[in-house]
Amino acid sequence: MAGKEFDGRVALVTGGSRGIGRAICLRLAKAGAWVAVNYASSAEAAEETLEQIKAAGGDGQAYKADVSSYEATSTMYDAIEADRGAVDLLVANAGMASFEDDVDMPIELWRQTLAVNVDGTFHCVWRAKDSMRARDYGRIVCMSSINGVAPSVIRHDRLIAYGTAKSAVVGFARNCAMAFGPAIRVNCIAPGLIDTDMTSGLPDDLREQILARTPARRTGVPDDVAELAYFLLSDAASFITGQTIVTSGGLVTLP
Repeated sequence: MAGKEFDGRVALVTGGSRGIGRAICLRLAKAGAWVAVNYASSAEAAEETLEQIKAAGGDGQAYKADVSSYEATSTMYDAIEADRGAVDLLVANAGMASFEDDVDMPIELWRQTLAVNVDGTFHCVWRAKDSMRARDYGRIVCMSSINGVAPSVIRHDRLIAYGTAKSAVVGFARNCAMAFGPAIRVNCIAPGLIDTDMTSGLPDDLREQILARTPARRTGVPDDVAELAYFLLSDAASFITGQTIVTSGGLVTLP
């Protein structure tokens, strides 16, 4: 496998069993990283990711953990450290969204959305930071969304909880970058509409409206996000930290 920039590095990708997470796992393995594939429920999907990693000449292992629980997250880190060593590269990708969010959403959905997206990101970063600081090396990418940097561009009464949670992830990454530098770099990715299982439930009319307002005139694919994650973790991005990079085909832009 060519381009082994991460040879000898340990990477953890949460929500790594499918979609964007799977693509990131494969991209980091291609660059030489040993990849811990986190999943919450689908062991079969995680094993499929591992099979693809190994078929491409890489290596890694699957770890089950609900990252909304700090105890489960810490136990996962203990296992990774025992199996391979401390995490060098972290992609906090696990998340959830409900396209039924609206002004009448139940409080339980609000709490679950923030627990997975915000607490889950916090738990993973907090468990990784001490060993990264001790070794003077750490690269972190947190996954936000265009809904975290701008209200929903089509339906303003949907994704209230999700947009709020992803806004919190942006602020968290920005503050961590200030606190943990210079040894640890922390950045955010804010994807637009990416073709994954999570977005498969988007109503057709909303999908068509989004495409009509997207300059690139297409939806994204997981590899679009994976390549950006790889770049932000790489030495090529050594002067980039505390930033949120939007990859949405132009649907949402930052100043």
